[in-house]
Amino acid sequence: MEQYRNQSTPFFVVGAQRSGTTMLRLMLNSHPKLSVPHESGFITVFYGKSASYGDLSHKENAAKLLKDISEYHFVKRGGLVRDMNAILSYPIAGYADLVNAIFTVCANSKGKSRWGDKTPGYTPDIDILWKLFPCCRIVHLVRDGRDMAISRQSITWGSGSIPRLAEDWRWKTIIAHKVGSVLGEQYLEVRYEDLVLQTENTLRSICAFLQEDFHRDMLDYHLTAESEVPTDSLQWHRTSVKAPDSSKLYLWKHKMSLSDRIIFEQIAGEALELFGYERENHSSTLGSRLKNLYYATLKRW
Repeated sequence: MEQYRNQSTPFFVVGAQRSGTTMLRLMLNSHPKLSVPHESGFITVFYGKSASYGDLSHKENAAKLLKDISEYHFVKRGGLVRDMNAILSYPIAGYADLVNAIFTVCANSKGKSRWGDKTPGYTPDIDILWKLFPCCRIVHLVRDGRDMAISRQSITWGSGSIPRLAEDWRWKTIIAHKVGSVLGEQYLEVRYEDLVLQTENTLRSICAFLQEDFHRDMLDYHLTAESEVPTDSLQWHRTSVKAPDSSKLYLWKHKMSLSDRIIFEQIAGEALELFGYERENHSSTLGSRLKNLYYATLKRW
């Protein structure tokens, strides 16, 4: 698999689902130079399949792969591929070039000069992004896992199992953190709580990391945010399209039962501590043991 090298370095926003990545995406997308479309989802999916399309320097092979990418559900939802001829007009020697062409055409259509991508599903696969774009920059957004769990329980496609949610959050945040330690200066970890409470300072830090100037337009992202989110996705992102709201932080302290808090911390306590979140250090109770039994037998998902 070839690597892509270009002076216009792409960047990726990752994080466990319901960690605020959509809000950060909308903030960055409000920057006059940066294009961050709706999550793409396809990059890692087609990474392992791209060789089956043959030599992508042959336009017919690249066109076939592009057509299949264009029909991928995330790509269709976000309208990422709108002009196939424009994409195929770029020099394409391999898969990374095709990915770059897709995002570059999208960015150019909005008058932007640099592209990024926000896809939570890429969080465990940062290594693939780095192999394709070895100069890329990774922003890992971390949210208190207990608030993430409450958020995921509130949506129809989310899990209702606290053990499952705790393990998923623990695994994704730690694996991203470990890969980030290898990437060094190409990796930045940001807490969602800081983005909400210290929005301008946090965005300035992110812009410095991306080697871009800060623009105040990013603070007004919510004025046009709804138009940047696919209609069928708005129901899941009502908070994301609004201005940062500190009342949405640390909801677990009064919305999560003691039993669920104990179970979550038993599974992901070390990860909470790693990212600077409060630990309660409660011992197991009869209630937490019964709740664990419930999750193990009746509420596995």
